[in-house]
Amino acid sequence: MSNGTRTAAEPFQFFTVDGVARTEDRKANTVRELLHGLETCSDDSIYHHMVHVPSSEEFVNGNASNDFAKWVRAMPECGGLSEQLAALDERYYSSIEEMRNDLRGVVGEYLSAYAECADQVARIPFYFCEGLELGMVPLELAARTLEQFRRSVRTMSIESFYLHFVASASRAEMQSNDFSIWLSESLGLHELARKINEIDLTEHTLESARESILQLIDAEPVRLV
Repeated sequence: MSNGTRTAAEPFQFFTVDGVARTEDRKANTVRELLHGLETCSDDSIYHHMVHVPSSEEFVNGNASNDFAKWVRAMPECGGLSEQLAALDERYYSSIEEMRNDLRGVVGEYLSAYAECADQVARIPFYFCEGLELGMVPLELAARTLEQFRRSVRTMSIESFYLHFVASASRAEMQSNDFSIWLSESLGLHELARKINEIDLTEHTLESARESILQLIDAEPVRLV
């Protein structure tokens, strides 16, 4: 049984971001100083270090995480703090304030339990930066149907995938992603949109998340072409 072709009035336009980072006038040499920086740095700095697009190499190696976790990872005396910071999934925050509070909570509670870690000097300081977004650059990818959308998701760069599937939620301060919003609002595929939005990035790499989206599309009762 076919319900016909669904074609969106407004296409899904795929983007990437062209931007640079600006260093703030603060840095941290110790975890105690990192905690102070988390309390005083700008919202833009929190966003940049939690949500900016990691490199493709990190995804391939399976160790992508936020900048705070990566910096602490190089300090073996701080044990599991890096893992706790990496577990903070930016996709599920509705505001930068909530993100900052959880970062402060994780670091503060760790230092209360392991005071000897507080003043260990890192080999390389942590420099707080702000991301200066110069513009959303449109790619030569757009979709009006589910089949076109599937082909584009399969071939898009990992940086563009991250932008639309992960960073979009924090950028718009809503608990969804660009893919789910378009599928629901433009194609009326509410159940597919819900399933895609429930993909847990703590259990996936970005590549496996992409594959999960493709599998969910393929499992639609009627392929819409």
